[in-house]
Amino acid sequence: MTAHEMFQKMPAELGQTIAGWLRDNERNVFRTAITSLAQQRKLRPVFVTRKTKPEQAQWLVDQLKLRGNEAVGENLLQIWLMKGRSEMLSTFLDAVGVPHDGKGGVDGDIPPTFDPAKVKTGAEALLAKFPAAEVAVYLNLFQLQQPGGWKEIDDAVAADARLQVGT
Repeated sequence: MTAHEMFQKMPAELGQTIAGWLRDNERNVFRTAITSLAQQRKLRPVFVTRKTKPEQAQWLVDQLKLRGNEAVGENLLQIWLMKGRSEMLSTFLDAVGVPHDGKGGVDGDIPPTFDPAKVKTGAEALLAKFPAAEVAVYLNLFQLQQPGGWKEIDDAVAADARLQVGT
């Protein structure tokens, strides 16, 4: 699942949460995204920045639902997860046995395959600590880190509706 598909299917509240977190915690990233997306639409950025904070967040999410904004959406999701939800990344990487720096960055290469039991354990550990909608976005974004993703993660997502974006 691509980033724009995740934004299309995720609950509206989660999209607002992500955009709001970016606005409040990564202001330069938020402003750059707004400016870039507004210019793509041939709008002056001030058109968006004069909106209320919730309207700005909604405008951003609406733009990220578009296929042409795939790279921006993936980048924003990565920033949100790496900086705003690093504990989520660490929890899953610990469960599947991937060495990391504790902030979501992987030390070395991610293995080409995972033990399916560890993936299931990792997914359960995530669901015990975090909202299912966030876990679903994380696992689907993780799949984008390798062409074609990992079969073991695909299987875990397919087997549990809580891990599917938008369910």
